[in-house]
Amino acid sequence: MHDVIISLLLAIVTASQQSFTLEIGSMQLYCPLIPYSYAHLELLCKGVYSADLYLKYKDGLTSVDAPYKIFYYNQDGYYVLFVSLNDSPVQRCNSTIQLDDELHFFCGVSRSPLIVLGSQFFCHKDLMSYVDDLLYACTKPGDLRFFNVEWKGVATIHYAAKSESKNGSASGILGFETWLVCLVLLQIFKLLSFNRFEIHVSYQFLKQNAAVLHVRAPLHSS
Repeated sequence: MHDVIISLLLAIVTASQQSFTLEIGSMQLYCPLIPYSYAHLELLCKGVYSADLYLKYKDGLTSVDAPYKIFYYNQDGYYVLFVSLNDSPVQRCNSTIQLDDELHFFCGVSRSPLIVLGSQFFCHKDLMSYVDDLLYACTKPGDLRFFNVEWKGVATIHYAAKSESKNGSASGILGFETWLVCLVLLQIFKLLSFNRFEIHVSYQFLKQNAAVLHVRAPLHSS
């Protein structure tokens, strides 16, 4: 019950924080990863999605403690960054990552594609501050190549399907108090839903293995 109350308080704080939304006029249909299909992206760092990141960005497509990895491709000082969030075979690849035209993943030199269910690729030029924070969280106090000079590049964020929560009693049956808290939490989310992270899809095209979404989203919090 104590954990549920803490979760409730965290949700209230998260929902009450204001977010900025990108204006429709700033939308640019753009996906930086697609032109670099078949390039081998090197592993830069790996991390765990923190509560601070969740509170700042309210990203409903991932969760606190979700693993993530960042891969990169350097073309004459111009970086293509690829962030993969949530548990998937990508998280267990400690070599390079390669994608083909159908957005299948290949680890290292293997020609057998990784099975990554529920993939979504989010492509937008204004993702960079989010990626900067993810970079800082997983590289500190290490690789400073992205922080000692002003670097140039683009980024794509990949979301694998979120893992289901394993909260609850051993029997899988929640007590009355827990159900009551959940009902209160649901009402709070309904009342404050205008402040939650929302993704407005402006354009999408389907690949065999994934959906590529160009989005407008509140990426910053005040």
